[in-house]
Amino acid sequence: MKLFSASLALAVSVATADEGLTYTPNNDVTSHSKVALDQLDIKALIDAETPDIAGAIDIYTNGSNREGSSLQGMARKDWVAAGVEDVSEYDAYAALFNQGDGEPFLDSFNLDAMHCNGTFAGQTADMCAIAAKKNLLCTGLQYAQYEGVKAIQFGNEKNWDELFAFWNGVYDPAVDTRVDSGGPGAVQKSRDSDFETSFREDAIQALIDGQKAFSKDGVDKKKLTEAYDDFKKANLATFAQATLKYSALFDEAGLEQAKIDKKWGEGYTYFRCGAGLMDPELALYIDYVLDPRDKKDMALTAKETHCKIVNKMLSLPEIGMGLKINDLNVETYLPTIKADCGLDKLEHAKGPNSSKNERIYIPFIGFLVVVGLYAAGFLMTRKKSEDEL
Repeated sequence: MKLFSASLALAVSVATADEGLTYTPNNDVTSHSKVALDQLDIKALIDAETPDIAGAIDIYTNGSNREGSSLQGMARKDWVAAGVEDVSEYDAYAALFNQGDGEPFLDSFNLDAMHCNGTFAGQTADMCAIAAKKNLLCTGLQYAQYEGVKAIQFGNEKNWDELFAFWNGVYDPAVDTRVDSGGPGAVQKSRDSDFETSFREDAIQALIDGQKAFSKDGVDKKKLTEAYDDFKKANLATFAQATLKYSALFDEAGLEQAKIDKKWGEGYTYFRCGAGLMDPELALYIDYVLDPRDKKDMALTAKETHCKIVNKMLSLPEIGMGLKINDLNVETYLPTIKADCGLDKLEHAKGPNSSKNERIYIPFIGFLVVVGLYAAGFLMTRKKSEDEL
């Protein structure tokens, strides 16, 4: 267990007892951590025997557990208006997912899924419900990223602790007994259990390393940036695992429609959480083949989409941020992945521009159309942000 100075000894911390790591914020961010309780309360309303969608939407738009804050406010956060100089992380997601209507992609997806209309028109209640619940976790992760970027830009340790709070959720049992729940960090715990990995531990270690970059003499921005990159890489690993897990499950033979929709919606939405951290070509391709909203009546073949994703990953030098498929320990959870996809080994291509597999190649004209649509939505959103300044 990590030892802390006497001034920190009484502070509440988050620990992974079986992993031996503890993170203790130096600033009080209990209020920030309570936003994760909104996600849990929304989930409970959606999952009720008689779902209370109106109640869920009310919590989403107005907030409940943290005064003056809501998940919708987080989903609509304007990084430019907040003074963030490097918005490349936001742009990486927006270029993929903005819908061309000038609205922030996280909020649009959340509202469409909750109302089960818009881009979710015609989808089942099961599909809409799982997408709504899981995209709130994406909302939390992107807000954590926002705080990480601010911590580096402004050299502010409180922003670093807020990153932790939005990622982890409640960490003080005196605030609420639902400790370490409702945030994207909880997803890491589940995927680590599936794949026998330790990416949540890696994320906590990155948080600790970032904390060490701050001292009474200032901040070591190089060290802080390295820690932040490690934090993002650990989260990318988790959501890449989730993408592979659910893409392998949703089209299994014999599944009833409700299970298909739940697994499909879960896999696609989890993919969105990490998509902006992936190789852009890979992220665009997965979005193209896995998004269920334009495939409602498509005939499903077991493992077809999954193997397209696997082969696309391997056709590139990496998944993103230096991460490769074997780093995910995929064969622990997916022991037949090679046989399922007709592979002798799980080996990435060497060097750039090495994708040669026609079976998983997006036709060039279609590729340009998709890119054009996303680019148009991205430009509209950026123009709107600039007009509002």
